[in-house]
Amino acid sequence: MVKTDGDGNEEWSRTFGEAGYDGGVSVRQTSDGGYVVAGRKEIGGRECFWLVKSDAGGNTQWDKTYETPHWEWNRFCSVRQTSDGGYVAVGLCYVSDPSLRFGGIWLVKTDADGNMIWDKLFSKTTRYIVWSSVQQTSDGGYIVAGTKAEAGNDYDVWLIKTDANGDKVWDKTYGGDEWDEGLSVQQTVDGGYVVAGYTRSSGAGGQDFWLIKTDADGNKVWDATFGGTDGDCAHSVQQTSDNGYVMVGGTQSYGDKGGIWLVKVE
Repeated sequence: MVKTDGDGNEEWSRTFGEAGYDGGVSVRQTSDGGYVVAGRKEIGGRECFWLVKSDAGGNTQWDKTYETPHWEWNRFCSVRQTSDGGYVAVGLCYVSDPSLRFGGIWLVKTDADGNMIWDKLFSKTTRYIVWSSVQQTSDGGYIVAGTKAEAGNDYDVWLIKTDANGDKVWDKTYGGDEWDEGLSVQQTVDGGYVVAGYTRSSGAGGQDFWLIKTDADGNKVWDATFGGTDGDCAHSVQQTSDNGYVMVGGTQSYGDKGGIWLVKVE
């Protein structure tokens, strides 16, 4: 974890973890000025879900690992502080044995000290689910974006709305006959949602940024693709102050055929 000043100059850096395959995937500043990091930690040859809470100087205050029985590969992909001072994190879990291969999206709610309050598992699919994102919604529930994978290349964007206890209220899928993924979700000012990821089912060819706008019930209002003939993938989306959207991800279509691509839309 690296902290910089406003000009991007490093102020401090910290490392967390021990021998093994440990990594951080998502970080957020917390209301006390510290930070919470979500990722994975290797224990006994298994990947475990991992949260680390630090103070404002990056010094560890607590770290917690979480396991789901019989699942071998586990990692948090997104973490947010919740209105009660606790945390919500979402990640992926799956079994690697070819005869048992299936995966799911795991949603975890903790208190302010990282102690689990509840957890929910969504889906057991026949293919590896690639990524997931979570945000607390204005009604106290949660919105989760991920990917639902079935046989062949039928990967679809998957949007799940839950209540405050993590129980599913509704879920929707979006996509065509090819590989489509949802990597980031935000609630919008009108109470709907915006999802960013990529699509191979439509667009200019190859793989394109895909932006989907829904209403409050997850019904698609519109969608748009951005990209060239090679591989382009949006990893994060935010609504902007002018009610447009900004996305960032990777591109192989522009520049030197490999770089970060920032896109602003109305």
